[in-house]
Amino acid sequence: MRNFFIEKISPPSVKLDTPKYKPYGAFEWKFPEGAKKRWTKPLGKNLCIFDLDSRPFDEPGQIFGRKVLTWEKPEEIHGLSLGVLQHWLFAKIHGYKYYYVKTGDFQDRRASWKKPFIIRKMLEKHETCVYMDSDAIFNHMDLPVEWLLNYWDIDAKKDLVSLSIDPKAEHNRDKKGKLYDNTGFVIAQNHPVTFNMMDDWAVCADDGGKHPDCVDYRTVAFGRPSDQGGFGNFIRYDYKDSVKELPCSEANGFPEDRSECVGTFVKHLWSGKSDLIKIAIGQQIPGAFLEAFHRQILAEKDEFYWTEDELNSEKWENAPSWLGADQKKSS
Repeated sequence: MRNFFIEKISPPSVKLDTPKYKPYGAFEWKFPEGAKKRWTKPLGKNLCIFDLDSRPFDEPGQIFGRKVLTWEKPEEIHGLSLGVLQHWLFAKIHGYKYYYVKTGDFQDRRASWKKPFIIRKMLEKHETCVYMDSDAIFNHMDLPVEWLLNYWDIDAKKDLVSLSIDPKAEHNRDKKGKLYDNTGFVIAQNHPVTFNMMDDWAVCADDGGKHPDCVDYRTVAFGRPSDQGGFGNFIRYDYKDSVKELPCSEANGFPEDRSECVGTFVKHLWSGKSDLIKIAIGQQIPGAFLEAFHRQILAEKDEFYWTEDELNSEKWENAPSWLGADQKKSS
């Protein structure tokens, strides 16, 4: 097939502060009463979306494998790789900066504990960053993140970390009986307190730390998440005035789960990594578009792919900073 490359996409028709979103003339979501509409200018590259994983994902059927993904052989497609592809494409549609970070492993805990460190590094170059698990996807590709920030009434100076509440279930509750905040979708703001929060979260499970019981969350088990357990049981209480909880029905889950979490704006396909995510992405990236976009993401890999070691080196220190760049252009 012909090579198909996205060079530039016109901004989506959805205005950042429009009080009503009615996709294709069906259904309707309105800004809640009292929403401030703080986000009125496109953040552009000053907003980053990123993935991280310790696995290489370079086998056939995976996002960085040499064999191009095709719907002609859906059984060969790695579901989580589709999530990565969608995040990259969503960022390109809206003009955001995208990163994929290949992390290392820990000897004593899950690699997901790298999350707070990577969030901190991303914020060194951006005002706002969005982390998503590879099984979490944007439900509406035309809806800008800035619109969601307005809809959820997120204040960049106050709501420094925003996360969705988990579904109502006993195994989703912390030691105090409060539902966990799901760390598979995190909106973080560049602020000194955010950096402190990420530093504290990153070392929460270390021996001799501020919260000795946090070591229990180094690994995962039923009813005991790892990095999410550390954040939910300890960090969010330490920074309760800086953490905003988003509705589970809007920023978590999917209808097939039969819970109150229907994933209105963000789906999190925690039990559909090999099949349901293919259905969801297949509706957004149908037919030959999957092959075309996979070819392009492979061709552009050097532009967004970072290793954890590179983030700790002069390469990251010398990388462009987008702080304030788009605001200056629009002023």
